[in-house]
Order: sequence, then structure tokens, then C-alpha cells
Amino acid sequence: MWKLKKNTLSDDDNFLEILLDMKYPILFLVITFYSIAFAQKEKNYLAQVRLDGKHGFINASGHEVIPLLYDDVGSWGNNFVAVNIGKYTPKVGLPVMESVGPQEIEGNNSVEPNKDKTVSIEIKDKIGKWGYCDITGVLVIPVQFTNTTFFNEGMAGVEINNKWGFINTQGKIVVQPIYDTIGYFSQGLAKVAKNGLYGYIDLKGQEVIKLQYAGANAFANGYALVFEKYASKNNNKKNIGRLINLKGETVTDAKYDLDLVFSNGLATFSLADEKSEDSFVFGLVNRKGQIVAQPIYREILDFSDGLARVMVYKRDKRYNEYNPNFGYIDTKGNEVVKTIYAKAEPFSYSKAVIARSDDKDDGDLDHALINTKGEFILGFNWRQLTLLDNNHLLASIKNKHETIMINGQGKKIMPFEDKRIVALGDGLFIITNINDEPIAFVGSDKKIAIDLSKNKNRKFVSYQFDLIRFNYLSRNYEESLNIKLGLLDLKGNVIVEPKYDEISDFMPTESIE
Repeated sequence: MWKLKKNTLSDDDNFLEILLDMKYPILFLVITFYSIAFAQKEKNYLAQVRLDGKHGFINASGHEVIPLLYDDVGSWGNNFVAVNIGKYTPKVGLPVMESVGPQEIEGNNSVEPNKDKTVSIEIKDKIGKWGYCDITGVLVIPVQFTNTTFFNEGMAGVEINNKWGFINTQGKIVVQPIYDTIGYFSQGLAKVAKNGLYGYIDLKGQEVIKLQYAGANAFANGYALVFEKYASKNNNKKNIGRLINLKGETVTDAKYDLDLVFSNGLATFSLADEKSEDSFVFGLVNRKGQIVAQPIYREILDFSDGLARVMVYKRDKRYNEYNPNFGYIDTKGNEVVKTIYAKAEPFSYSKAVIARSDDKDDGDLDHALINTKGEFILGFNWRQLTLLDNNHLLASIKNKHETIMINGQGKKIMPFEDKRIVALGDGLFIITNINDEPIAFVGSDKKIAIDLSKNKNRKFVSYQFDLIRFNYLSRNYEESLNIKLGLLDLKGNVIVEPKYDEISDFMPTESIE
């Protein structure tokens, strides 16, 4: 009778074939029951963990919802996650080289091999097979596919014999594997491609938008960016980007070449037939194909707090050279902050750091802090400014290498000599000394009751969902090779002892973000 041992999945080369053939269904049941033994109640977010090359998932309580049985895992969607058995991932480091060569045999005596030994490196080319687990850890779709995508809208892409199709949550093939490339379903449609041409299929597998484009993106908010073949006499463009709706109707004019579509529905564009010397000048267009901002900017970043950073080149009369000048526009294309600054950061907490050149010709900049109206919160009195959160900044007054921490009104909180600061995520920072020992937390309105005086030997790595990933500080090279990660809550209680090689961010199991 077959028994599942801890090293069965990695050491038994026949395991995968046995599981796929299902000649021994008891093995599948063993995995199922083994998973159920560790299963917990459904959680909206799970974190991937890895140890000794095996992957699984834990919940926010630290319980292994999906045990570490798998050689690789994918992304969650519709409460399913792709899992792999048989994939080989080499460890980081130098390859192990073995001297090989047949020995000469004389009777019962072995003669020393030739001194000129052949040195070989064993290279494993194993990609394994993929299936799917649910949030309780049960392997609901057996491993059988060459490759897979995440589930969305009840469908996931699978690769069979070098072609892609789609399955449903029962593992049934709904769209036959006939495509070279696929995307994921969004708003009932998924991009697919054959012979270099892209189009869209519906949930029944019908090609509702003809395969005709040179490229295509997923639908969002009723529109998708596609790329049409194009030939211009004025430049070397071979494709231009255009917006289509769910019916496949093009809503932007062919004279506009769309580049990026932002989450608010606006898209950057350049003129499709512009001359080469005028290329890479961008404006904004909306979903109706109407121009919101004329194509005059060399750069338009995504919007944050309702404003997008823009850049133009302007001639510096002193040096007769062109330098980047930054400003901000709103969603109507209005320049809320004129493009006159040498530096401008994206808005965060409704604030942004800007900078201008000084008159000393020393290469340094004077920094300031503004709000979303372009009004000054802090004037140009700072050699350096770094916004940490709504009320904390790192700043330098005269020497940019002498840093202090200030509040939102510019008042000094503490000197920063011989200190470091690490962004943990979600607006939380940890201040450490030069030995990486924690001194204080900054940011986050959460009440943190961790006694840092009792945590000098811990290094805080990241923060999410009231949990802090940490490891023990390594004091020598040997310890640095065996760093393990664990989880603390905000009271300092150890939720997970440092035992994993990796703990990823907690991700939603229901849908992609």
C-alpha cells in the first residue's frame, strides 16, 4: 500500500506519473485528507510560504491552510490557486560539479581513473504539471497541465500540447486548446491569439471580436486597448494603440496612438503620424475619444490624489541646454501646478515634494512641500525632503547628508545621525540604529505595543494586515545563509515562529487585484 512521506513529492520520480494516471487513487485521497487536516475556515486573504523548495499558504492566524507540498504555486482567483508538482527550481548559489569517468577494471582491483577527469554539471529540466487547490487545501483539479493561469469569472487558462484553452472550476475544458496566447476573462471576454493576430472570445469560447490586432489588453470598465498595424511616412511606427468597446467598436480616432490607459479611464496618446523629431510627445484622451490634454508633454505619469505629474523640456538660457521641467495636471487637463520645477514627486497623502534649482550652481536643489491646490505647506528651505506619511518627513536643511525627521509643519522631531529608516509597507516605517536594531516605529495610526527594547535581535521586514514579518539579525556569514521569516502581531506576540524561507504578501483568494 502506498504511503505519503514528507519527502515523497521531491524524491519519488514516479509520483507524478502515478498521480496523473490515477492508477492508484488512494494517493490522491492521501493528499486530500492530508490537506483537510490542515484546513481552516475560509479566509479572504492568504500568504504564500516557502521552505526547502516547497510551497504552501498560511492564513492571518499562521495556520497552514495549504500544506507545503508543492514545487510551485500560482496566483489566486475565484478561491482557487494553481499548484505544481514536479517542477525543478535550482537553489541559489554555485552549481555542484562532480568528477565522473569510468574506472578501469583489472580483475577484482580498481585502477585509479585517468587524472584528466571529465567535469560535468547535472542540469535538470523539469517543468512539472499544474492543477488547482481550493481555499481549504483540497486538490480539486488534479495536476495534469503543462501551464496554467489564475481563475477569473469562473475560467482559467491551461496549456496542453503547446496550445492554450480554458477550463471551468470543475476542471472541464470549455474552450479547446487551440490558441498560441491567451489572457484572462474580464467583463465576459478574454483576449486570445493565433498566428500573431489577437482578438477576444466570450465565456462560451465564441470568437466575438475577430482575431485582427497586433496586440491586445484585457477589458476594464467597458473598454480595452488594442494595437493595430500601421504604416506612417513620417516615422517608424508599425502599430498604433486604439480603444475598443465590448462590441469591438473602435472609439478613438486612428490619428491618435494610445500608449497607457489609467484607472480613471483617461489614456495617454501621441499623434500617430507625427514626425520622428516630434515623437514621444503625449496628451490625454478619454474613453469617448475626446482630447482632454493636448499632446505637449514628454511624460505623463498615472494620477494620484486627482493629479498627474507631467514633464516638458525647456531651454536653460544660462547654459543653452534643454532640461526637464515638471508640473501637475488634473483630470480635465488643467495645469494646476505649472511645469517650472526641476523635480516633482507623485502626490501621496494629498501632498507632494517639489524642487527648484538654486542660484549657487552647485548641482543641489531647494525642496518644498505643496498640497493638491499647488499651495505651499513648506517653502523652499530644504536641501532634501522625503515624505514618509501624512505627518512625517525626512529633511535636510543645509547639508543634504545631515538628515533630521520633521512633522508636517516643519518642526524637528529627532536628529537622524547614525540612524536608518526602512519602509515596511502600508504607511509604516521602522527606525533602526546602524546595527539594524529597531528604535522606533513611524507612521500608521495603529496602536503598536511592541516593546522594542526586547526586540534588539529582530529585524522587521514588512508590514501588512496588522502583522509584521521579521527574522533574527544575523551576526555572521553562516547565520546569514539560514535566515528564516516569521510573523508578529502589533502587541509583539509571535504568530509564526521564524521558520520559512519566504513569506509573501497576503493576497485575496477570490479575485485578482
